Amino acid sequence: MAMDRDTLTECGVCYDEGVEKFLGEKELYNELLVNFLTDNTFDEAKSCVENEDYEGVLRTIHAMKSVTGTLCMNKLYRKCCQVVDAVRAKEFACTRSAFDEAYGMYKTIFKAIEAGKE
Repeated sequence: MAMDRDTLTECGVCYDEGVEKFLGEKELYNELLVNFLTDNTFDEAKSCVENEDYEGVLRTIHAMKSVTGTLCMNKLYRKCCQVVDAVRAKEFACTRSAFDEAYGMYKTIFKAIEAGKE
């Protein structure tokens, strides 16, 4: 598995910070990034947004906030925080806009990890 540090960094993944968080265990961190590919929570959140199920959006994005924070996907983490804040404030137009940005970031990170696992 050869993750491209520069590509991940461009996507908003603080790769070096992630490796450091896992005590320098680069292979462990890479495995956790690959495991991220199997989590369908963002797709579930997308369905919730489309169906205006804001309780579902809050539940799923809050979960992804934790995962992205743990994996040092800092840009995506901050965007997830914006989505959570918008839902809690009942600003649903902002929720959709912030979610669309978050989903785009997620897909970009997904592709970068997918390319690195080959």
